[in-house]
Amino acid sequence: MKKAISTRLLLAALILTAGAIPLSAQENEDNTFGGWEFFEIYHSFRNSNWFASFYFEHDNFQYKRLDACYTRTTVGYKFTGWLKADVAYDFMIEPDGMTHRAIIDLIGTLKEGNLTVSLRERCLHKWVMSSGRQGNELRSRLKAQYAIPESRFKPYLAIEVFTWEKWMKTRHYAGTAVTLNGHFEIEGYYMYYTFSDKPAQHVLGIGLNMEF
Repeated sequence: MKKAISTRLLLAALILTAGAIPLSAQENEDNTFGGWEFFEIYHSFRNSNWFASFYFEHDNFQYKRLDACYTRTTVGYKFTGWLKADVAYDFMIEPDGMTHRAIIDLIGTLKEGNLTVSLRERCLHKWVMSSGRQGNELRSRLKAQYAIPESRFKPYLAIEVFTWEKWMKTRHYAGTAVTLNGHFEIEGYYMYYTFSDKPAQHVLGIGLNMEF
């Protein structure tokens, strides 16, 4: 009962916050459009609580040029059925040079029937090689996903807020995963991306998730 109540409270919070665009976001007619393509390979080690993944993403805006691409290598540990943590390293190539990012995640997940609600807290440190500039981000993501009975579709809503001393940006997601078989699924989403210092962006994402 306690778990069910917690799940409903988290889902209610998601619905309320997903529609709230921060008042400081700058909006005008110059909104940009982009496409993000990705794939992820995930492996949970047999007879162990350890897991690992490799992720690749290619981001472009206005569909004109390569703006960024990066790889992420992750190693994590499941403490319980609802709590896990991981560490990751990103190597990113952007128009102005290369960036390194170190990541620590703590993820809590609650499930009731076909509904899964998760809260992820991510602490990220990045270093831009060309300028030597360094910075930190705290990314908080709330996600609710529903596996439609007798269907391959698992639609979801999510909101991810970026802060560090102040609000920086927010991602609002609406998407779905489509199960192909026990090892592969396709995922697609629309994201509305708001910033504190520049116009909002509209992003369409599509990718392939693999689990072995």
